Amino acid sequence: MATLTLVPFSEAHFALLIRWLADRHSVAQWGGPSEPFPLTEHELRHHLDDSLGARPGRRCWMAHHSALGIVGHVQIACDWLNRVGRVGKVVIAPEARGAGLAGDMLTLALDNAFARDDMQRVELNVYPFNTAAIRTYQRLGFVHEGTRRSSAQVGSERWDTMIMGILREEWLARGKGE
Repeated sequence: MATLTLVPFSEAHFALLIRWLADRHSVAQWGGPSEPFPLTEHELRHHLDDSLGARPGRRCWMAHHSALGIVGHVQIACDWLNRVGRVGKVVIAPEARGAGLAGDMLTLALDNAFARDDMQRVELNVYPFNTAAIRTYQRLGFVHEGTRRSSAQVGSERWDTMIMGILREEWLARGKGE
């Protein structure tokens, strides 16, 4: 049976991630409208550097599938003062989409986040047109907490942004985590 694991994000993954995010809309969906396009190794180096230390600004992983190799990327930004994680920078390799891997990858990332006693909430932003992602987040127990209307400028388009969140006790009650 094939298994999915998280491996630390490293320089070895830069080219692959850049290939997956080859157009402006995919970069904006991955990192928000302020993420530079085209994505560069310099920008990814910033993400990697921010992931170092005992209390990093973000935690970054690649998803490794035992039969397919590297199939995804996910980050959780860390607000240690408020004990909040923010899921972001989620992408599944184009050739691996539709196989349910995003839910498995996010489950591993959430298990990792909530394994720390100092993480009490994990939240995320998602664009309402990304219905596959929203279904995945809802299956994992995320609750829609509101929508910021016309909050993102991507090229000539304006996108709404949904806010979703899950609390530590909700995640653990689902039988996930520790």
